[in-house]
Amino acid sequence: MIKRALPLILALSAWACDSGEDAPSQSVGVQAMRLALPKAEEMVIPMPSSNNLAPSQATFYAFTRGITLNVNGFVRDITHVIEDIIEQPPTETDEETYAVWGPHTDALSPATWRVRVERDEDGAYRYRVEGWPKAQTEAEALTVLSGHHTPGEAVAGGWTFDMTAAHQLDPIAHPAIGEVTMDHTQGQGARALEVTFDEVQGPHDPMINSSLYRYTEAADGAGTFDFISNLDIHEDDQPQLTRRELLQVRARWLASGPGRADIIATHGDLPQGIQADLIECWDSAFMRSYVSMSYAQHSQEDGDAAACPYADRQTPVFEGFDATRFADEGFVEALPEVVSFEGQPIQVEAPVAEPAEQYQFAVDVIEGLNEQVSGVLKTLKEIAANPPSTCTEAACVWGPWTDWDKGISFILIISRQQANEAHGFELKIKRFDAAIDDWDLLLSGGFLKTGEAEGQGFFILDYDVLDVFEPAEVGGRLRAEFMKADGVEAVQARYDDFRYPEMTTPTDLRYFLRTDGQAGALDVRYPADLEEDGVMESVETHIRWIIGQGAGVANVVITRADGEEILGVECWDATAAQTHQAFSLTGEPEIDAACVFADWEAPAFPAMGDE
Repeated sequence: MIKRALPLILALSAWACDSGEDAPSQSVGVQAMRLALPKAEEMVIPMPSSNNLAPSQATFYAFTRGITLNVNGFVRDITHVIEDIIEQPPTETDEETYAVWGPHTDALSPATWRVRVERDEDGAYRYRVEGWPKAQTEAEALTVLSGHHTPGEAVAGGWTFDMTAAHQLDPIAHPAIGEVTMDHTQGQGARALEVTFDEVQGPHDPMINSSLYRYTEAADGAGTFDFISNLDIHEDDQPQLTRRELLQVRARWLASGPGRADIIATHGDLPQGIQADLIECWDSAFMRSYVSMSYAQHSQEDGDAAACPYADRQTPVFEGFDATRFADEGFVEALPEVVSFEGQPIQVEAPVAEPAEQYQFAVDVIEGLNEQVSGVLKTLKEIAANPPSTCTEAACVWGPWTDWDKGISFILIISRQQANEAHGFELKIKRFDAAIDDWDLLLSGGFLKTGEAEGQGFFILDYDVLDVFEPAEVGGRLRAEFMKADGVEAVQARYDDFRYPEMTTPTDLRYFLRTDGQAGALDVRYPADLEEDGVMESVETHIRWIIGQGAGVANVVITRADGEEILGVECWDATAAQTHQAFSLTGEPEIDAACVFADWEAPAFPAMGDE
């Protein structure tokens, strides 16, 4: 749902208020232009309401009324600005065919503004609001608002608000981008209003959003409101389903209040090709009188259908609207599930207060690997829980999605590979105020789903790109590969030129974690100054443990700067208590017979996909 936007131009509003106290009377021609332009009260949607609504009022009555209030607020804000400006005497006019207000520059505004109204030979009026940076000339002017209005018995008109242009001129007053178009007609007691929000994004809308609204009012005061919106219809009864469905709604009501809403829900968490049909009716007190839902082979209803003020089912039809734009089936489902590709931790029911060093090391490494891998996969899922911006048979695009606290925008692209059933994904990043095509590739990867919660995939995360937007955090590049099939799970990760604030020089790290239902193994390669003499040693560790018990063994290879190797071993029991430790400079160290693995295994790292 689009939230109510800020007023069009704060500087214009201040200008109107400051300039009118001693205004001389306006000419007949200017008065005609002023009276001919649209009025705010003509633009609003008068849905019946009460000040004493019960908490259990009809769901879609409340939903529809909430949307009408948002649309009304936006339209009223825009129209009031036009009304306020033309109340003042123009700075230039021929008294009949045109009038200009401005240029005007408010002391605190970064832009100069001008409003122009023109009368055509057929009696219609055209108007526009322009602005340009105060340090530049009108040659750099951008049209922020343009409209037309035909007065008379059959009134018609409309306007387009370029929010992106307003943002370019004054990003503080106008933080949102996109375009809003309004068209209206009125005659013989009836009227119609249509508002389109085209790729709008602002502080209240993290995900870019396009919405359509159409209102018609009959001469007897009955109304019809069509709109397209997004709502998570499973939120109350199935909270694990988090994606938002596409809703196409037609709400109708009598002037006295009773009404009916017909809703089609598609996409989101609904199965491919399946739609849910809902009907809800309410009485003059806006309490639900009837509700029904049909979904695939299931249906249910409550209340008396005869209580509905309208017996026929009607659904909205928007010319040019294509619901397949949101058809993300097969794309979101192709993403790896977060919990399916988290490494299994070493399971020790009651570890001792001071566990074996390598046991604790393995616990920390697995936790860190899971955080890295699941964090990336979770981010993809969170963005894809929103409706996509557009879809084709080959790809879906989500976003831009913006973190408004940081002023950073993201765009997610999931594409279908032609050669197989795999899917690729890319996550791009830019500053919100950067050029629309100024994207940097933050994350890329792919996934092949082979079964329920099974498959294999990879991703590459560029910390150097992220560091530009999140300074002083980390740098380098991470490649992660993960798989799960036939009871075997594996995660492999390689950090190239990795660094964080505490590190003096970049380093390379390597991890390989795998489990098969009976045993787990973790291989790690990392540099460390073990002797604290400023000289880094290379450490490789091969850790194994028994699944469900936790007892394990760690085989360690330490390579000094001069090439000398030290081999070590540490064992622990089912409480993680150390039971054996030994080191050797001449070969494999002695392994105690009580260790759960009595053989020596050196660390091994399988080749990754780019090696």
